[in-house]
Amino acid sequence: MSKRCAALALVVAVSATLPPASSGAAGVPAAPKDIKKEYAKLKKRADALNKEYRGELISLDQAKRAAERAGLEADRLTREFDTARADLSRFAASSYMSGRFETIPMVTGGDPEAAIRDMTVVEHLSRNTGRRLESMESLASQATRSQQVASAKLADVRKEIDELEGQRERVKKLLAKYKPEVPTTPGRPDGAPKTKSPLIGPSMTSRMRTLMLAIDSRFGPFPAIGCSRPGDPQDHGSGRACDFMESTGGKMPSSGARAHGDAVAQFVISNASRYGVKYVIWRQRIYDMRGGGGWKSMSDRGSVTANHYDHNHVSVF
Repeated sequence: MSKRCAALALVVAVSATLPPASSGAAGVPAAPKDIKKEYAKLKKRADALNKEYRGELISLDQAKRAAERAGLEADRLTREFDTARADLSRFAASSYMSGRFETIPMVTGGDPEAAIRDMTVVEHLSRNTGRRLESMESLASQATRSQQVASAKLADVRKEIDELEGQRERVKKLLAKYKPEVPTTPGRPDGAPKTKSPLIGPSMTSRMRTLMLAIDSRFGPFPAIGCSRPGDPQDHGSGRACDFMESTGGKMPSSGARAHGDAVAQFVISNASRYGVKYVIWRQRIYDMRGGGGWKSMSDRGSVTANHYDHNHVSVF
């Protein structure tokens, strides 16, 4: 057999091992063709709910961001797989078309040195091809997993939306009962008379101030209560949220302070209808009164304070 025949055999062998371009069972399972279209539909429903329910649908926003990140990662890995597949196909074809095997003079007869040279070239190309195939297999595995994650995150978004839409009539009544308010700063410079706790950010709505005073009166003094935060695009910026600190300096609260925070959270939940509570966040969980009820886990934001381990965040309508 000539060296070119050997090269042709290698091309055939490589082609046989190549999976189809991210669409067949042997390659990366393609994400459903309408996955982006489905996400666009869900996003439209989510945007409508955010507007209708006065925003700050944190669990839904969290699910959307996770789905977006997972989708981008799945797209990236699938593109890398397709690129690697095309590169390997070109490599195998080039080995044949360029006559790479024939760069060694053809030696016939029983010349052992020529045979060794031929075998060395074939072995080199085989090793190179093997490494490329292993890389492709790794990419295929990663892409498959990322597509599965993306599908799961999309299902989470759908579940959140379905749950919120199922509460529409109840939420409409809540919104009708608790009309939007404008923040004010009456009385003392700290914005609220007779507080037991140091108050940071005195400007807040009347509804938030009433609840803040009720919590402070019952559970104070706290290390600090932080309310308005100028420039914040969320409820702190509009005077509809306060943070009730159980520790300071970004430190994890003691067991006693944690139990105290548990009691504060339960008080807020039990009296949500009375005070117009929208949601409470405590210990990396959220309890949204517009949802179906119960605590929901939140994604890791990176620190004790960002994950609300050291304070209850309370937002009102």
